[in-house]
Amino acid sequence: MKQRLFLLACLVCYTVQSVSAWNRTAHEAIAYIAEQHLTPSAKAAIEKYLDGRSIVYYAAWMDQQHEHIPFKHTVAVDENNDPLPASKRPELDGMNAIMKSLDRLENRDMHPKDTVALDIKFIVHLIGDIHCPAHIVYPKIARFFPVKLYGRAQKYHPIWDAMLDNNHGWTYREYQEQLDRFTEEQMAEMAAGTPVSWARENARRCRIIYKWAQKDDELDRPFVNKAYPLAEDLMLRASYRLASCSTTSSANRDVCAAK
Repeated sequence: MKQRLFLLACLVCYTVQSVSAWNRTAHEAIAYIAEQHLTPSAKAAIEKYLDGRSIVYYAAWMDQQHEHIPFKHTVAVDENNDPLPASKRPELDGMNAIMKSLDRLENRDMHPKDTVALDIKFIVHLIGDIHCPAHIVYPKIARFFPVKLYGRAQKYHPIWDAMLDNNHGWTYREYQEQLDRFTEEQMAEMAAGTPVSWARENARRCRIIYKWAQKDDELDRPFVNKAYPLAEDLMLRASYRLASCSTTSSANRDVCAAK
């Protein structure tokens, strides 16, 4: 699935966040796996804007800048798990950031290098964030209620941000070595869709996490045994979707195909 990714095409007005999603290792794993499925020309084009650095280098960059970035890294959905339409989305909803980026695709040549570089950093991070289970915002469902995990008091939401560390605790390279083993056809199937359809799919799959834990629950290995496979699968899908976020468009350029 050597998709001709073009992250330059994809992103956003200049801001997006409030609460961190996946931790650093997960974001780096998503970017690293995606990078393995770029064509050499796409990889070189991206790194030109990043002054020779890899997308992995900037994978968690947005979480270090949240005080300067007003948009959220979450996506609001309705009772049917559909992302809210533009007319009903909160102004700072993460999907607004993504969709604004897509509107900018045709005009990217009008922007300076620094702007394009910023856009690359954003899309690398945001595609990962919309696949973090606790970053789907459901109506009337709290995400930050208190629980205990292995006896340690904490909020439920951050447990999901660090879920990948609650099992193997691999490096981002080890995640790629162990998980990135699908056929071209399987990867293409997982990567199909758009940010909106991905968010809808994730919302349908992730609503169950609020049945797995309630306020003041004491969570331990049985919970992690259920939760970890979901987090791992979504992380991997985020990787392939990041790598396939673009296909060939006019003028022999790579652009994000999502709508």
